[in-house]
Amino acid sequence: MLRWKCLPLLAAMLAGCSSSSPIIPDKEVAISPSLHPPLETVVLAAAVGVAAFYVVDPLAPNWEVRVHQLDDTRVEINLRKKRFSTGGDGEAMNLFRRKAQEIAEESGSPGFSILRYSEGIDSETMVARRFSRGVIRLLPPA
Repeated sequence: MLRWKCLPLLAAMLAGCSSSSPIIPDKEVAISPSLHPPLETVVLAAAVGVAAFYVVDPLAPNWEVRVHQLDDTRVEINLRKKRFSTGGDGEAMNLFRRKAQEIAEESGSPGFSILRYSEGIDSETMVARRFSRGVIRLLPPA
């Protein structure tokens, strides 16, 4: 949420406080012999690009994974897909199984069984997000 609060501040900084003393000088940038955009256009385009990169965050994982230990043998796994992604719609079950196997190995269990699993779409905001949740039971050591 903090990132959204910074956008009005950034816009105010780019706009300047008054027309008599602008923050960005009235100059042109020579990109090529025939292209000389105003400096304020270049700065605005860079700011929009940085803001878009920050919101979309293409380097972040597609899924957020949260694990909650219900008791000694049961573990709940919740997956939430990020709002803007470049794929990964069909990988929820594989990611769920990988995380369950990782939990079983860390706990010293020989395996797990899936007690409950569901997938869906959460449309609580303007941009819907996929989710997946389930509960596994860790198998007792042999």
